[in-house]
Amino acid sequence: MEKNDIKISKSFYNSGSIKIKEPLFIFRNISKSFFGKELFHDVVMSMSDGERIAVVGANGTGKSTILKIIIGLKESDQGSVERNRELKIGYLPQETHWDSLKNAIFQEVCSVKPEMQREITYLLKDFGFPEKSWERKISSLSGGEKTKLALLKLLILKPNLLILDEPTNHLDLQTIEWLEDFLVSWKRGIICVSHDKYFLDKVCDKTFELSNNGFEKYYCSYSQYLEERAVRLENKDLNYNRQEKYLKKQQEFIDRFRAKASTAKRVQSKIKQIKKMELAEKLETNKDIKIRLDSETKVCSKVMEINDLLVGAEESPLFVVSEKLEVRWGDKIGIVGRNGSGKSTFLKMILRSQEDNIREIKLNDRIKLGYYAQGHEELDPKKNILEEVTSKATVEEEKIRNVLGGLLFSGKDVFKKIGSLSGGERARVALAELILSGKPNLFLLDEPTNHLDLPSKEIINKLFKEFSGTVILISHDRHILNNVCNIIWEVKGGAIKEYLGNYDDYRRSIAK
Repeated sequence: MEKNDIKISKSFYNSGSIKIKEPLFIFRNISKSFFGKELFHDVVMSMSDGERIAVVGANGTGKSTILKIIIGLKESDQGSVERNRELKIGYLPQETHWDSLKNAIFQEVCSVKPEMQREITYLLKDFGFPEKSWERKISSLSGGEKTKLALLKLLILKPNLLILDEPTNHLDLQTIEWLEDFLVSWKRGIICVSHDKYFLDKVCDKTFELSNNGFEKYYCSYSQYLEERAVRLENKDLNYNRQEKYLKKQQEFIDRFRAKASTAKRVQSKIKQIKKMELAEKLETNKDIKIRLDSETKVCSKVMEINDLLVGAEESPLFVVSEKLEVRWGDKIGIVGRNGSGKSTFLKMILRSQEDNIREIKLNDRIKLGYYAQGHEELDPKKNILEEVTSKATVEEEKIRNVLGGLLFSGKDVFKKIGSLSGGERARVALAELILSGKPNLFLLDEPTNHLDLPSKEIINKLFKEFSGTVILISHDRHILNNVCNIIWEVKGGAIKEYLGNYDDYRRSIAK
């Protein structure tokens, strides 16, 4: 990219950047229900130009609904929404809609503002689309390229508020890090829903939490929010318990002296005092059910050896394992690389190595494989969660329910039909089946944290970090790559290379 290209594109992003003094929008006590279930109640919120807010909470708490109410795509059941007349929203939904997948890149972007063709040529280059790519059809683009193009289309309209719903979905790590850097340089407002802890920490400086206990605001990053939230919950619990003891003591006094004429006035005074009290709320908390992966004790030192392997079609392989890769007991290996580079194909070749007699993959005979696929197509949509998991497990129902509880399926949740579940819920069902699948000692995991909310991700991180056997996983989630993995395999340029350490260690190695 030429230097003048950067200057022109940067000046374009920052043009019209005089901030609006009044709030961009105001929520006044809004509530919303979905099929009789209250998502949130009495939400009060306002946003100033230039604020960067992360909206967090468990799946199903109404995060995407909040975004759509801001935009005007949905209405609240109660309360009101006031929008500034100067508010201009750029909305990036989870799934981007294209008028025609047959359109070429340049044609698609110019359709937003045809009079801006000159500026668009510079902006396309700035977003990683060289001139030779401008005639490519939208249908040929990767998920990351489509997200970049959708964001560029929004920016041409010069919004003063970007609303991003799971913007890192379907992106590889290189594109996620590009998006982070771009958003850090963006000077106007951002509201973002994401299950990527690292992304939220880099892009947002305020965290608003939606939960069963209400809508709470934390004026800090996501990591700081976790610390502050723990303190707040502890204080609320202490206040509730303290008040319960006080009320119990007062009730004992009332019951004891109610019938005596000499203490009637004091009893009535106590009753009035209690009625005027603002009662502390009992917190709804998930039961801390601990689950772990069962495995045999160490059965071998060398788990697997791979050498001279062509990954993909023999006539045009995606990449080649030309230098020997050795997997030892207890290794936790993360595979990284661009989308479409062959990572999932490689994992499937390891899975089928014995069945397909792939001589370049030497797997120890004492190794039992457990495999987690991205799509979850094997789940039966007609069964409920308990039926589905029981049909695959070989253990008693008590243990099945314990594992489901540990994966946040409690009470009546286990009777939900598979066909009605969200992507995150389906992912947790597939993980439950994997955990109960007969003591594997080598797990092959393809994007195990995709679609999961942040609390579920923490469970998965802990589960595989504490596992005593071996794990090979593909992920674009830096949290699991840092906390679980001790080796990184990078797929790049038709080859695969090993780096010792976690994801941060790998980034430092390639930066040298």
